[in-house]
Amino acid sequence: MESGSFYKVIPAKKELQMRLYMHHLFKGANPTQTTVISSSNANSFGWAVVNDWPMYDGRGTDAKLVARAQGTHIQAGMKDQLWYNSLNVVFEDARFKGSTLQVMGTVVEEGDWAIVGGTGEFTLAQGVIYKKKVDITNEGDVMEIIIQAFYTPLPKLTWANN
Repeated sequence: MESGSFYKVIPAKKELQMRLYMHHLFKGANPTQTTVISSSNANSFGWAVVNDWPMYDGRGTDAKLVARAQGTHIQAGMKDQLWYNSLNVVFEDARFKGSTLQVMGTVVEEGDWAIVGGTGEFTLAQGVIYKKKVDITNEGDVMEIIIQAFYTPLPKLTWANN
């Protein structure tokens, strides 16, 4: 090997399974999303909304904030008001603090989102987020989120001093 090169065996994949509760609040004093582009189309086609949805480890008032789903959703379907979502799930709890999952998919309240990448602990993540509405409030909805992903944590490399 050349001077300064290295060889390292990458660890095996790990699996993440996590149940969280995401607060999708679009009304009230403390909304977790805001419209940045509105549309005059009758079906809202073209709307763009940014979001910062908190994700908790339980449904009760004593639940702990675990992560935030930060990104955008765009009304991209002319039929059936289909929303396209692109977001980062940014972890705030001590174990995974600063790690992210990159997520994309359609519809906010029900269905699946694809996990297409990750950073920190969750490098090379692939998987799915299943979601369903479990509570409706005057301000919005609460969704039960089930994260199922495979990832390969990579060791942090350092720059060579040349």
